[in-house]
Amino acid sequence: MRRITFIMTAVLLCASIAFAHHGASAYDRGNRITLKATITEFKWTNPHVYILFDAPNPTGSTDHWSCESINPGMLSKQGWSRRTLNAGDKVTIIGFPAKSGSKVMLLEKLILADGKELAPTLLD
Repeated sequence: MRRITFIMTAVLLCASIAFAHHGASAYDRGNRITLKATITEFKWTNPHVYILFDAPNPTGSTDHWSCESINPGMLSKQGWSRRTLNAGDKVTIIGFPAKSGSKVMLLEKLILADGKELAPTLLD
């Protein structure tokens, strides 16, 4: 009986960790926002690529944002590379903000200064 209890506990613990990491439930998928941005850093890392950027807010000051995307392997299959974005690049970022109200978002689409659109497959 102890063995079964141990196995069930281990399975449930692993499942909850996997669910917590791979879910995009922290983002408000019903609220798409568009921001004119200046890239400050492009983190080509596993398990997710992050785009750090500054964007003006309605009061006239600047907010620092972090934008999450899918992993580098999947992005590279869609034409991205570690050199796709550089600090100082002007872009438009479209995505879903964090439900918490923090300056974090899930990337839906990125539009480069030349008009080229990059739209990664979203996280589920």
